[in-house]
Amino acid sequence: MELRHMQARPERRSSRTKATSVAFVIAVFMGMTQSPTALQAQNSHSVQNPSVILPLVQCWYKGKVAYYIQTEASDQTLAEQQGVNYVPLLANAIAAAAVDDIYHVTNFAQGNVIPSAPIPAGPANTDPNYTPLWQLSTVTWNSGTTPHILKSEEDVLNARAQGLVAIVKTNIVINCPVIYTPFGGLLPTAKIIGDYQNQENSK
Repeated sequence: MELRHMQARPERRSSRTKATSVAFVIAVFMGMTQSPTALQAQNSHSVQNPSVILPLVQCWYKGKVAYYIQTEASDQTLAEQQGVNYVPLLANAIAAAAVDDIYHVTNFAQGNVIPSAPIPAGPANTDPNYTPLWQLSTVTWNSGTTPHILKSEEDVLNARAQGLVAIVKTNIVINCPVIYTPFGGLLPTAKIIGDYQNQENSK
């Protein structure tokens, strides 16, 4: 799946998400309150907040390139393939209606497609449909068709309506917080290293 993609299939097998070479740096915040002694110790010893580097995964949202990080999957095989936490309890989010769809093309190399995102990214998000928990649907181009990049949920559903692709909804849930879209901007606490704002121009 796009979380960096699922396992490669024959011939046009889907590859891991493009642009994963871009690094995503998240600041990990320490306690909001500190004693004067702790602050003095920080100043005297130049203590810095820790940070972490995680793979950044390219996806498609409303025709534009967007990015998310992946940290957990409810499927053990997928978790092993992606090197993320195996969390079977994530599947319970389906019954709780706490998921949105994510589309993974199985037999053509492209990024996953998401239908919602934080707009704007951060505490002012106004999209009530956005959730970092995604229920995976596989999208497979039918025999005799000419695959092309699907850049939005509308593209995916239109392709199915035209008989070009088959969509199968799975019970797999993945945790993939979206940290950047051209519509919602970059998560305020995030820093992306590299040119990420013009990636769709190269597709």
